[in-house]
Amino acid sequence: MRLIAPCSIAEIAAAIDRPADTLYRHVDKLRKIGVVVDVGVRRAGRRFEQVFDLAGDDFRPQFRDSSARAANKMFNETTRSIAKILLRTTRDAVAAEQIVFGPVERNASVKFEHAWLTPEEFVQLRELFLGIKRFMDARKSRREGRLYLAAFAAVPVHRKRRARVAASRATGRVATKSAQRVVAASKPAPRKRPKSD
Repeated sequence: MRLIAPCSIAEIAAAIDRPADTLYRHVDKLRKIGVVVDVGVRRAGRRFEQVFDLAGDDFRPQFRDSSARAANKMFNETTRSIAKILLRTTRDAVAAEQIVFGPVERNASVKFEHAWLTPEEFVQLRELFLGIKRFMDARKSRREGRLYLAAFAAVPVHRKRRARVAASRATGRVATKSAQRVVAASKPAPRKRPKSD
């Protein structure tokens, strides 16, 4: 809808290549929570159709339950939805043999990176994401080139216990008692002195 609104459900269906009758329920939910607004009716051939628009350009949801658990659940569900859209779009492009991924010419890109970031550096990374968003936003209304989907995410990595132990061994520190036992077991046993008469 950010690409084509104000629009009808039939136009949304054509834009995302989905049957229109599967979208009414979704648009109605978005309308009930205030994301989508009804902007009137227009003639479409011999019939009339409802026209919808977005209430704003970008959204930050607020919940009655402001706990960390609610925020984490919302972030997880949003990320899963975005990942599903990305996977479906990639699958459809691959099935239609639309991906060009040669040594010189390419029309698709995917990256996956890990790095240690300070809170200030995370803010810089988020600004880069917002720069990509502004870049894409400036090209929404024109109809040149190809339609592209760009999805990006940055999430803190939860390091499980084994990873923490391995990391501390690599840096020469021993993090747990079980690791200390392993180190102690690997030391040679002290030599016994012979008994004297």
